[in-house]
Amino acid sequence: MFARFRDDSFYLPGSAATPGADLSLDQSPARTLQLPDSRRLSWCETGHRHGFPVVYFHSQAGSRLESELLHDAALAAGFRLIAIDRPGIGASDFVKLRGHSDFAVDVAALLAHLGITRAGVMGWDGGATFALAFSHRYPHMVAFATLLAPVAGRPVAQRRLGLRVLSAMVSGFVYARQRLRGSRIEQCLARLREGLCYADRKQFDNPLVYRLLVRDAAEAVRQGGRGVAQDSVLSLADWDFAPAAITAPVDVWRGGADTLSAPCHVRVLQESLPNVTLHSIPGQGHFFFAGSSADIFRHARQLLKA
Repeated sequence: MFARFRDDSFYLPGSAATPGADLSLDQSPARTLQLPDSRRLSWCETGHRHGFPVVYFHSQAGSRLESELLHDAALAAGFRLIAIDRPGIGASDFVKLRGHSDFAVDVAALLAHLGITRAGVMGWDGGATFALAFSHRYPHMVAFATLLAPVAGRPVAQRRLGLRVLSAMVSGFVYARQRLRGSRIEQCLARLREGLCYADRKQFDNPLVYRLLVRDAAEAVRQGGRGVAQDSVLSLADWDFAPAAITAPVDVWRGGADTLSAPCHVRVLQESLPNVTLHSIPGQGHFFFAGSSADIFRHARQLLKA
């Protein structure tokens, strides 16, 4: 999946560092766009340079760098991944989000800047709800929605008692934890590994995947813990959109042995969305797509042909 360079950095196969493959997008430093309110919005691109665009929504503890895990499969299937840092994460300036739909406006501004009028959306973990929020707010722009191991809240009609108190506790805990840097990040990942299924532990034991996860976690807290804390709260928050109004086909991909994305999250999606299909992968976990995501993009390609 990745290749190791002499300085221990990573480049993507088929990038400028690989002779004879000019269709692959480089994993370059964050690009930035100045939004109308003067905030910076950062993103990167991986996959196929001229492929069908797919907006990637990262997890609530990650950043745009996660899209590197999907580069090879996206390149092979002809998809251009556009991974965007949410407010306070990576190089995107922080702003208070009232709900998931606030970020949809930023995404639309970036797509307009890039001259893109139609795209797929893809969200991993807590990024799934942001992908749905964009699908709801801009239905004419969304060809399909792909959710990977989703961790999601629920519609307002299914609101849970004491959610605000729980969210405040999560925010405080995450903010304190995400201020830790360097070796402390690796300690947190080591503790996370202990609770993972066998398939996910194998992914963690792959030095290339693990190194990317360390870089991703460090990038998420480049500006401190506020962005990750806000994301973690929103991953539990009530949705600020009506899921029944989403018209794009939604595919949910989940490993059958996943210990982080609970089956209840999938049930909420199945009960709330009008056009949803579940793909369960036996024996795989939360990081199932790090090993192979070819089937995901192959299915997305079929949706475009329908």
